[in-house]
Amino acid sequence: MIVEKNIKFRRLFPIIWKRLAVMFLLSSVIVFPLVYFELKQLMIGMTTPLILGTAISIFLGFRTNSAYDRWLSGRALFGQLCANTRNLALILSRVHERYINIETHEESSKAAEIMPRMIKRSIAFVWMAGEQLKDGDPLGFENIDTLLSEAEIESLKDIHNPALSLLFQQEADFRAAMKERQFYDGEHFEFVAVQRQLVETLTNCEGLKSTPFPTHYTYFTDLFVWLLVILLSLSLPANENSGYYAVPLVVLIGWIFSMIEGIGDYMDYPWRYNRNVVPMEFLSRNLEIDLKAIALGEHDLPIPFGPKDGAIY
Repeated sequence: MIVEKNIKFRRLFPIIWKRLAVMFLLSSVIVFPLVYFELKQLMIGMTTPLILGTAISIFLGFRTNSAYDRWLSGRALFGQLCANTRNLALILSRVHERYINIETHEESSKAAEIMPRMIKRSIAFVWMAGEQLKDGDPLGFENIDTLLSEAEIESLKDIHNPALSLLFQQEADFRAAMKERQFYDGEHFEFVAVQRQLVETLTNCEGLKSTPFPTHYTYFTDLFVWLLVILLSLSLPANENSGYYAVPLVVLIGWIFSMIEGIGDYMDYPWRYNRNVVPMEFLSRNLEIDLKAIALGEHDLPIPFGPKDGAIY
């Protein structure tokens, strides 16, 4: 997610130079013969480009708004994953407390092993969900060995959806903690509700990832921008008396429309790993630090992530 206030042109130029070069060549091929040979009979009025430009503006406005809605939905969904994970830790945490069986009032060494493991597993779940959404290695995130045992990591290597698999493992440990009578009335219902919310949110994240913005809408918007470049090249030399200067004017107008289109394309996929990605690594690390410090009472905490070159990831 971009956090810098000023967008530097040096970051944009490597992305747009090829498109600008093609616009310049296309416009030059049309403008130079028209001006040099004074082929006024081939030139057109400004009415057609103006109508097309208005139509493209409507298209791009809808596309940009829809793309931002998709990105915002992705940010909200991942934030919900983090919030539900914190809720889970509230139920499981026993910092400065003993793991007392509420019926026998005896301390349970088994619960003391299970429940911290569940908190660590919930942190690993958020990391894995983020890696899966951006098509990374679900088991390749930093500090995985502090959250999962070697046996757990090995068992997840051949699993299609490791993050979802962790939620099923949570259920098994929760039943074991229930047998140790670690939860007061109503807490077990709350745990089940949070687990269901995690499954639902993960499913919605995966659904957003697998449902791209309509391809035909993107294709025709791009096609109309190139058509506008051609029509402007046929109209500007005569109507604006710009002569050869029509070429840079066409490129400038084409660049403006292309940048707006590019912003929409950039934000269509909130999980795609680029400077505008939903900052899943940043959020996951903050969650890890919070739960290790507060829910587990640890002091050896990982270093928080900061901006990299004007963006957080």
